[in-house]
Amino acid sequence: MRRPDLARLILFGGAFWLVVLGCRTSDVVARVNPTATSTVTRTVQRPTFTPAPPTQPPTVIPPTLPPPPSPTRTPTTRPAPTRIPTPARAPTPAPPPPTPDPYAGWYYRPVNKGCVAAPNTRIEGTVIENGVPKNGVRVRVSHAEHAEPSINDFITGTDPTDYKHINPALQGKYRLGIAEGQRIDGNWWVFVLDAGGNPLSPGVHVKTHDDPGCNTATVDFVH
Repeated sequence: MRRPDLARLILFGGAFWLVVLGCRTSDVVARVNPTATSTVTRTVQRPTFTPAPPTQPPTVIPPTLPPPPSPTRTPTTRPAPTRIPTPARAPTPAPPPPTPDPYAGWYYRPVNKGCVAAPNTRIEGTVIENGVPKNGVRVRVSHAEHAEPSINDFITGTDPTDYKHINPALQGKYRLGIAEGQRIDGNWWVFVLDAGGNPLSPGVHVKTHDDPGCNTATVDFVH
């Protein structure tokens, strides 16, 4: 062995023993004077754990379902309403034509007031002009219309053969006594004449009986 290597070895060994001796010396001193032992406070750093937030369960979104189908109604067949046929309305008839006036064109219009049972066969009445009884008018009774007289004509109100002609209540009146005091059967027409013998009214037919029935008739003539 070379000398330099030996010297290094010796130097290394001495340093090693110095270190060992230093450590042993410190242990001896610590045992003799324990108060002199320095307290070494070790701070232990503990790791801090931050708790993780609680895990929320995932929100479950229910699937969107289509709306349920509407219930299908079976169409109800309603019976057709029975229509009562409306009776056809007859067209409104046209108003009837005016009744022809049978007395048109005549100066006097006869007014037949009827016939009653009486002891005398007679036709009587009143001639009226403009609402007033008129004297001096010739009235005839005949076996036919506008024929020759069966008895004498009667002049209203002034006839000298009328025993009552002087009574003012009988103005315009006439009385044709066909059979005074008896009933006879017959057909008669009574009408008015002018002074020349021309008819001024149509004839009115009167049927008399020979028993109680139509015996005395009343016929007025009006203008």
